Amino acid sequence: MALRHQPLPLPQLLPAGAKGFAVLDLETTGTGQLCRIVEIALLLLTSEGEIEQEWSTVINPGVAIPNAAVHGIDDCLAASAPSFQAVAPTLAALLEGRVLIAHNLDRFDGPILRHHFWEASEVLSEMVLDLGDGIDTMPNPFLSLGKLCSAHGINLSGDDAHTALGDTLALAALLRHGLPHLHPSRAPVRVAGISGSELEPPPLLPRTSTSRQGLLRSHDWLDTTVTIPTVGGTIALHGEDAHGWDFKVQKALAHASTLGLSPIPFEPDGPADVMVVTSLFIDSPLMRRLRSAGLPVVASKVFQEARSGAVVAAKCWGVLRGTGL
Repeated sequence: MALRHQPLPLPQLLPAGAKGFAVLDLETTGTGQLCRIVEIALLLLTSEGEIEQEWSTVINPGVAIPNAAVHGIDDCLAASAPSFQAVAPTLAALLEGRVLIAHNLDRFDGPILRHHFWEASEVLSEMVLDLGDGIDTMPNPFLSLGKLCSAHGINLSGDDAHTALGDTLALAALLRHGLPHLHPSRAPVRVAGISGSELEPPPLLPRTSTSRQGLLRSHDWLDTTVTIPTVGGTIALHGEDAHGWDFKVQKALAHASTLGLSPIPFEPDGPADVMVVTSLFIDSPLMRRLRSAGLPVVASKVFQEARSGAVVAAKCWGVLRGTGL
């Protein structure tokens, strides 16, 4: 498919009958498709890109938040926020008939949002939702939202970055500016089983501050070391892809083969000789159990440069000094 040099007019990105766009951004407990949402922001746009409605709230993820320093939402703030299940009907009603837009929609926001709606549907059995195909603004090759904004002269300040509302505002500005790599959507969000007029939305918790200063963190990743096992040792690897395929995992697995290490399942209750992760910020049930157990992990990049018997830098989740815990 040939790359267009000029962006399509915004109305041409919409399928027939669509109400407009829904620009979405999520802040989460980490990377990986099984992480939990801690903040949602939504901008509803007309077919011409004008803002019709702004909606945002902090979400209580129901698990500890290990990356509060990234987005500024800690356990204390999230404790008073609604759960995703509580806001799901309202969010679904806002999305209905719109084309969903997010940066890295296909590999991050989309799978996470689908998983959360699927969980909510176990209780809200009358709600049926199809997110459609949406429009992913991520170019190929990968470019972060901040760099994409800079390339098109859109301001995304440090205070706005990694806040859901700040990112949606920047993304909406990019959309109006025009992005040649965007392809038209074929299907908007479709919702059944709920009525917007009957909804009683829960109290929301829009963020009032974007500051990361003064967060009361009790735990963090602490420095430690791990000895790379020799031939016959075991290795367990964990990546961000919920379906089990991750090119960083594959590269680490190839290096493990050259060292004569045997791969076993990533199981915190029966750990391998060395536990390798593609990112410390993956948040999944397995990583939560690993953090609780205080087990050391080695970054895949570090492991790929290691040799048998080498002592390498690692991290383990632990209590910060001076917290009194």
